[in-house]
Amino acid sequence: MLTDLGLERGDRVLIWGVNRPEWSLGFFGALFAGLVLVPLDVRSQPEFVAKVAQRTRARLVLASIQTAPLAGGLDLPMVLIESLPDRARNATPLPTPELAASDLAEVVFTSGTTGEPKGAMLTHGNLVANATALRAVFPFKPDERLLSILPLSHMFEQTCGLIAPFLVGASIVYPVSRQPAVLIRTFREFRVTMLLIVPAGLKLLDSAIQRKVDASGRHDTFERLHRIARRLPRFAKRLLFRPVIGQFGGRFRTLAIGAAALEEDLAQRWTDMGFDVLQGYGATELSPAVAFTRPSRNRSGTVGEAVPGVEIRIAADGEIQVRGPNVFAGYWEDPDATKAVLDGEGFYHTGDIGMLDGEGFLTLRGRKKDMLAMPDGTKVYPEDIEAVLARDPRLRDATVVGWQPPRGELRVQAVLLLDDPVVADAVVRDANAQLGAHQQIRGFTIWPDEDLPRTHTLKVKKRLVLDRLAELESGATTTHSATGPAAPPVSSLEGLVASVASVPLASVQPDSRLSSDLNMDSLARIELLSVIEEELGTFVDDGDLDPDTSVQQLSSLIDAAKDQKHESGIFGWPLSPIARAAGILIQTLILVPLFFSLYRVRVTGLERLRGLKGPALFTPNHCLHNDVGIILTRIPLAWRWHLSVAAAADDIFGNPVRGFGSALIGNAFPLAREGAVRRSLELLGARLDRGFSILIFPEGKLTVGGPTQPFKSGTGLVAVEGATPVVPMKLKVTRMSRLDARREPAFAGERLPWRGEVELVFGDPIQFAWDTDHLAATQQLEAAVAAL
Repeated sequence: MLTDLGLERGDRVLIWGVNRPEWSLGFFGALFAGLVLVPLDVRSQPEFVAKVAQRTRARLVLASIQTAPLAGGLDLPMVLIESLPDRARNATPLPTPELAASDLAEVVFTSGTTGEPKGAMLTHGNLVANATALRAVFPFKPDERLLSILPLSHMFEQTCGLIAPFLVGASIVYPVSRQPAVLIRTFREFRVTMLLIVPAGLKLLDSAIQRKVDASGRHDTFERLHRIARRLPRFAKRLLFRPVIGQFGGRFRTLAIGAAALEEDLAQRWTDMGFDVLQGYGATELSPAVAFTRPSRNRSGTVGEAVPGVEIRIAADGEIQVRGPNVFAGYWEDPDATKAVLDGEGFYHTGDIGMLDGEGFLTLRGRKKDMLAMPDGTKVYPEDIEAVLARDPRLRDATVVGWQPPRGELRVQAVLLLDDPVVADAVVRDANAQLGAHQQIRGFTIWPDEDLPRTHTLKVKKRLVLDRLAELESGATTTHSATGPAAPPVSSLEGLVASVASVPLASVQPDSRLSSDLNMDSLARIELLSVIEEELGTFVDDGDLDPDTSVQQLSSLIDAAKDQKHESGIFGWPLSPIARAAGILIQTLILVPLFFSLYRVRVTGLERLRGLKGPALFTPNHCLHNDVGIILTRIPLAWRWHLSVAAAADDIFGNPVRGFGSALIGNAFPLAREGAVRRSLELLGARLDRGFSILIFPEGKLTVGGPTQPFKSGTGLVAVEGATPVVPMKLKVTRMSRLDARREPAFAGERLPWRGEVELVFGDPIQFAWDTDHLAATQQLEAAVAAL
């Protein structure tokens, strides 16, 4: 498909989008075609992206829906990654490419906040060598399930979390949000086994667990269990912390940490709970992994040993230098910058300070540029001081820089994030009691903002910290002075409403009604509640919402719903092999003979299912009380084994006995016809994700004998967003069975035979493009059923 756009081997392609399966399709497709990718962080500023596009002379941008509005200003052809499956479906497959290890694969820009950005050129050989080496480090197996939360534009996630798992056929799960509550739910639903994460992200996850423990009043017990677990083998640790591990689905066992140093106390806490905490070290220019701890060789305080094929040496000044097949080919069109970091022996000079012990374990001391050369000639490593501060529970976070005030000497300055500024003096005093004489904190600043400036991997941008300290020293209080109330952040309720409704933020007022004032239909309201759950961590049942709900009322619903439990999970017991086998057995022994006695069924169009790969949506009209039984006994067994029936939540599942029977025999799940439909859509999506086809009646209600009623608008939503083929079906009633007719007043008094006659027609499968309008899809599907 990419070559059909006129791209030639070696052309540069920007890829600027959020983590999702289609990102990896674009990534591997471009590499397979011999193109050179330029991955960009989704939060990159348009000016930076424009500069990169110009520098690389890019020919195309692969963007996601989120970045498309900004990518449209690049004056480049654009393809949305969400459209790639549809586009590729009709494209001619390429022959196996002739790619050499030395061929350029991607140019990854490593900086750009100040000065000119530098693009690290990585070859196909670099990527394959590093990913292959990581197979000897991580416990990758085909049944591994890795949760991807770091940006795929970041080499740690790209090599360790995409390429390496692909080499062994492992699975990758892309969550819809990085909010802790959503991540934990994703762990449970998809039985995740492994997570790549940066230290700051692990700290957030750890804090979420701590909050739950504290809320339950078991803080002291939890800490006691940690002390006990320290002396136990790994299997016993996991038994001891089974309730915590169960919150993550029960299979989560491996944490791979990169991009920054991990606090020893935090690593120990997760090790105590029975997790393998693997720490690594690398750089973009090194594809990126240089060293990693192993499950069997995991020494506290180190980042492990060199990965296979990589050589590490320590220079006289303590700098870490690296050689191997993972070392990049140089910086894009910047020979001077390349020469500054690559020596004649092929070693890359990392700029990091470290030590190698006799067994090859690497310990990091910090960056050469961050190392403080004090006036008395001593050298101070800020990371050592930050590690001490990180152990203080009174701090939210802290960083350490070298600060030279006007008319003063360079000193060690701590920058503190505190909830209670009163404790700052005590925090510094307690830290100094644990530090050497040359490491003493001589000054501190209470950071005035909500958080420290950070990179996309959550590292602190110390250059910006120093710039802000200079502003504060000169008397500047903030960058901007406000003349009125601050605009709410985009993550506030007003910002979320404005984003989903596609209206200016100023038009969202407390008394604004979702439907009449903001033009939000039922589907938009469901989307809003999903976004609220993802971003604010609060579940609001859509049954509590109506078109006249105001923003203020919605805010009250959110406040009332905080910390309340709601129904979750996927109603998964009917999906188990045992339940499916029992259901198919009952269908064969009871339903088949029963419905053979009730109806003579003629089936046409079955040949249209040949070659069709599931999952699929089957969409028949709803014209008989017993039509589900007729259809189930006539759909081929190969499809029936992985078929779920969407049954009316208020009717079928309103009766516990009928609900259980339908779930067992027909693998049914509750689908709300009105009101709280979000839960139903979650159950439907969970089944499609697990490869189960869906039998759903688009009319939403039964009309015995016909005619077919208008399809519900949600039908198009399911058909398009499900990204699966849709099989139109029609049940034509030639003669109604007495059993169906006697329950309908319209047929009272008619003498009908016991055995009716129907025709079941299968239509041609329809594959809707990802961007098809939902209403248009509904109308097309309705017309397809009517034409059968």
